Amino acid sequence: MIDARIEIAFDAEWLVAGGDSSLGTADLAPMKDADGFPFVPGRSLRGVLREAVCLVDDCTGGDWAGRLFGERIVPGGVHHYREGTVRVGNALLVRDLAEACANPEDRRDLYATLRRTALTSERVARRHTLRELEVCVPGLVMTADVQAPDEQALRVIAFACGLVRSLGHGRSRGLGRCRLTLTRDENPVEAGEIPPPPDGGRP
Repeated sequence: MIDARIEIAFDAEWLVAGGDSSLGTADLAPMKDADGFPFVPGRSLRGVLREAVCLVDDCTGGDWAGRLFGERIVPGGVHHYREGTVRVGNALLVRDLAEACANPEDRRDLYATLRRTALTSERVARRHTLRELEVCVPGLVMTADVQAPDEQALRVIAFACGLVRSLGHGRSRGLGRCRLTLTRDENPVEAGEIPPPPDGGRP
């Protein structure tokens, strides 16, 4: 397996929901680790990468999404699961930012509150629809460890990173805008063209 790393640079407020609010009574709050720092679960990052690779497969007739991230196969009506070959870890706050927020009080600066409400067709706020979101502030940088089976797979992941524009909750409403970069030994991995799967496209 080849060890690599994905860097996520957030350009907007973002939210991967599932945690407890640290700022008050938010309806949704970010997932946090045991030290109170936000993180992106590996399954969420894996999901947006798979989505990007599926788009590539749809355009090329390839089968990289199933090979790299696994898929359910139903040959002759019998269900079984093909194991993926890529491992994606949780994305954690980069060390210098985490060290700058070593004090629990300082960690509150990592979060902000947004309030949203549904509107009628006349652009009037609907009653009882106000929601409060606790979000992570823009400018945070996270890194996640990745393992790929070979150089071809690494290039496909690098290509997929270039396609991801946002992740997390509220992507259709401007949250989660980000840039993903794949590095190996601290050097960016060049995506180039998507290589064909080892034994052709989809069966």
